[in-house]
Amino acid sequence: MILGRGDGEEMQGRFVSLLPPTSGDFELIAGWLAPDAQGTALTGDSREIASPEEIRAAHFSGNLTFRMIKENDGEPLGFVNWRQRGSHQSFEIAIIVGEPDRWRSAYGGEAIVRLIDILFMTYDARRVQLTTGSFNPYTLPALIRGNFVLEGILRDFYYVDGKYHDATVWSLLRSEYEDELKKTEHLAGLKYVPSVPEDDKARARRMLDKYLAEGGATSLGTGGRGTDA
Repeated sequence: MILGRGDGEEMQGRFVSLLPPTSGDFELIAGWLAPDAQGTALTGDSREIASPEEIRAAHFSGNLTFRMIKENDGEPLGFVNWRQRGSHQSFEIAIIVGEPDRWRSAYGGEAIVRLIDILFMTYDARRVQLTTGSFNPYTLPALIRGNFVLEGILRDFYYVDGKYHDATVWSLLRSEYEDELKKTEHLAGLKYVPSVPEDDKARARRMLDKYLAEGGATSLGTGGRGTDA
């Protein structure tokens, strides 16, 4: 199980948004992680127990990060989280859609897409990995569609419903993510939406170019609006 910290960024997709948790969300997360919750059976976390206070403390520890999965109308559906694993540019992620009636929807898949957008575009990730059970029919298709690479199988890793099951370890590297961006840039629901629109970036660059062209003062002492220190 992966627990986490929060700062300010959020990511909105076609169906869901990833938002920093509020104080009331920790109760929801604890419920979704309870041993008798259906979502924990799919993740293999059914033997772990975490209180809202423990989850909140982990979230603000600086080592782990949570985002709530919410429908764009605000209804909470589950959560994603991540932590550094290996180098400072390598991250391990997890996802739970806590509402069983949403498991067959596109929400979990879109949440994974938006999460890896955050990690590659905001945290300069080089590698993102996820571990899930070989018995999970909801997460596996999202990873396969997202062109994650199956790196390995951990034999008899989970114990669910009286039987041992393998864990599968998947990863996506930056070069593979960039290839996916090119493939999906024409798809409204999947393409990456910049946090600062490209037109705004270009407008700011033109303002800076104009300032320099007109002799604006700089730290190098050029231009006519300032004096050297």
